[in-house]
Amino acid sequence: MAQSGAAKQFDPHAMYFLTLITRMKETALNSPALNNPYLAPDAVLTGAPADDDTYEPAIFSLQGRIGRVRYLAYSFLLSLVLMLVAGIITAIVSVIARDPGVTIIVMAIAFYIPSFLLGFAMAKRRLNDLDRTGWLSLLMLVPLVNVVLVLYLIFGAGTPTANRFGPRPVKNSRAVVLSGILIPVFIALIGILAAIAIPAYQSYMLRAQAAQMQQQR
Repeated sequence: MAQSGAAKQFDPHAMYFLTLITRMKETALNSPALNNPYLAPDAVLTGAPADDDTYEPAIFSLQGRIGRVRYLAYSFLLSLVLMLVAGIITAIVSVIARDPGVTIIVMAIAFYIPSFLLGFAMAKRRLNDLDRTGWLSLLMLVPLVNVVLVLYLIFGAGTPTANRFGPRPVKNSRAVVLSGILIPVFIALIGILAAIAIPAYQSYMLRAQAAQMQQQR
């Protein structure tokens, strides 16, 4: 009888806790986060860019992806700037030194070496847009292979979403498109004129030096 009385005194408390545990279990099982398979997780992933992220490429940068049109526009625009700077430096040196050999060396230092570095930098950014490592730009040093690489950089379609090298560049503006078309044509014309003018200038310098030497005799 004593045991029966103790059980009767304990039963209300036991029933209370049992009811509380049962309600908590039902609440957890009926939670929308567990039953809705389309509900986004609460955790926010950071670090990696989302597939639809974009960024505005900077022309004077070694980082970031660039597409085909920007590759042409940036490469030729910077080459044009280098040509103008190298032309001014070469003209000044030719007047001061009056030696065709020195002029050619200065032209090589002022234009060709920076052009090589520029080519590697632009190729690296374009390769990153293709989800390829920038080290492949060293293939520019291999004859014939560099032709294939340049064609790949010009015509290869970049990753349409973010890749391991960052988000995709924003859509090309009208200025970028026009630059990618007109600047290469303009530089080609300058190259043709330079191919005609530089030999003529060197020939003139040689004749001038020969005439000066004859006068000194």
